[in-house]
Amino acid sequence: MLRLRIRTLLALTMGGLVLVAGGAVLAIALAASAANTFGMLSDRSVLILDGIEDKVRARLDAAGEVVDGVVGEIRAGRIGSAGPEAMLETLGAVMATAPALEVLIYWDSAMVRRGVMRHADGSVMQMPPAVEENPRVLAALALIPEGRRNGWSEPVVENGVTYVSVAARVDSTAADATFVVAAVSLERFSAFVDEIGRKYDATAFLLYGHDRLLAHPSLASEGAGHAVVPVAEAVDKVIRNLENGQPLPFMGSARERGVDVMRVDTGEGQHIVLFRWLEGYGPKPIAVGAYFERNAVVDELERLAASAAAGVAVTVVAVIAAIVLGGLIARPVSRLAQSAAAVAGLDFDRAEPAPASAIVEVDEQARAFNRMLDALKVFETYVPRRLVQRLVARGGGRDMPSETRDLTVMFTDIERFTAIAERMGAEETATFLNRHFGLLGECIGAENGTIDKYIGDAVMAFWGAPDPMDDHAARAVRAALGIAGRITADNRRRARKGLRPVRVRIGLHSGPAVVGNIGAPDRVNYTIVGDTVNVAHRLEALGHRLDAGADVTILVSAVTAALAGLAPEAADDVGAHLLDGVPQPVAIRRIRDPQAVAPGAAAPSSPDRRRSGAGP
Repeated sequence: MLRLRIRTLLALTMGGLVLVAGGAVLAIALAASAANTFGMLSDRSVLILDGIEDKVRARLDAAGEVVDGVVGEIRAGRIGSAGPEAMLETLGAVMATAPALEVLIYWDSAMVRRGVMRHADGSVMQMPPAVEENPRVLAALALIPEGRRNGWSEPVVENGVTYVSVAARVDSTAADATFVVAAVSLERFSAFVDEIGRKYDATAFLLYGHDRLLAHPSLASEGAGHAVVPVAEAVDKVIRNLENGQPLPFMGSARERGVDVMRVDTGEGQHIVLFRWLEGYGPKPIAVGAYFERNAVVDELERLAASAAAGVAVTVVAVIAAIVLGGLIARPVSRLAQSAAAVAGLDFDRAEPAPASAIVEVDEQARAFNRMLDALKVFETYVPRRLVQRLVARGGGRDMPSETRDLTVMFTDIERFTAIAERMGAEETATFLNRHFGLLGECIGAENGTIDKYIGDAVMAFWGAPDPMDDHAARAVRAALGIAGRITADNRRRARKGLRPVRVRIGLHSGPAVVGNIGAPDRVNYTIVGDTVNVAHRLEALGHRLDAGADVTILVSAVTAALAGLAPEAADDVGAHLLDGVPQPVAIRRIRDPQAVAPGAAAPSSPDRRRSGAGP
């Protein structure tokens, strides 16, 4: 393969420019060429915004059309008259044909809410019925005119997920349905906007009014539920600097068609921003926008407008040469930058190896990057990637100070694991443990827990660090219930194969603990220490004596039960017990009925959490 140095390539390019300089005689056509180019840029801007706007409108309009359709069918008596179960089955069928929707619910005359919602994997599940007690929701529903549906609501955060919704008043006695609402989460809407932008090699976004960011690729993290953030607080520097943007004077054709085009300088580079305002989708107008880097073509076009006729032709040739040269250099560099960004986020699966290049320096860089990527993929096997990502996001490092936090600790252990392992070989035992730890890790991760360590067949995990959590106890209880569901489902699979069931003990306790980097100078662990850890460990061990015969025995201290809002009927009070190393007796409860757990402790608050309790 031919390999050239950048110096050689630039020399050949400059020589070519000198030879082509004779084309200066074409300067007479400069004005017409510039006008055509300006028109093409305007057309491209309009086409990009038209494409993005069409897809956004289709996404938003779909929800309103579904609500209108459901309301019409209810009023016509074609659905709902057979009772709530039939209504929910119909709503589930509607959701299956409307992939843009995530929630479809209705309220009956007693303001009992029922409905269906979509998992992250696309499946649809029924929501448990609940009496609507949220005064904000009740007030909003009361404002809907009789026989009509309202426009899109203000974005609201519900269970850690931000939604926009459209609602209609039904007032049907035959179907006992008063209101119907369809909702779309902004998390998925941001992912949808990100996907649209990539199709146009741009970063797409939506503004809510002039001062708030509604959807953006940075808000598309799964399970990250966000509120609508002020533009001035956006992570994206281009969005933060929108108010300082300067209109491009040569984009009049685009402005005539409703597209504003401006240049935004972030201090690190310049970008071209396109946006158009949409009305009728809520109390405030929505701006559909996109931006891309200000490239050499735009730079040279501005130079063309101010250059003298004698140098115009040479400038045009220089622009063409710059495009060709930029394509040769930027293509591998751009791919390398994308992979480097994935490595920076510890997402090694998304980091693609850098391709070979004909440019020596770029090829050497690609080879070095690929060697580094191979080494990091091996290294990630031995470090908790999720914990490292969270520590990096919080600015943590080796000098991160230890501190005392209120948190919840979990210990799990397999009942009679030694006897199980004796019947298996080493490889089979490793496979069994890897599968078991995988089930537990999914449930713990779904509730943003941190796995501290694996101790033989046991797992130690905690909630409340490194990220502060007001609901750390509730998350830990939900994770324990998720583990119970997964173990029970896995035991059914084992029974079909003629294998013995696996029984697990879980202990949970909440309280203060020291958390931070602890260890020798050359080997540091981010871990927790303290009496809270000891109590949780002892509770797990006590499960051997307080076993009620279930696949999973879950013992929680009274402190954890209170913090998690555990319903009285959800657990047995097994009294206070003296634990090794604990001076005072500890009041303990044993969870007996996961379905009876109070909403704060058991009801999943996002599609990810519901998914964590499913069978393998």
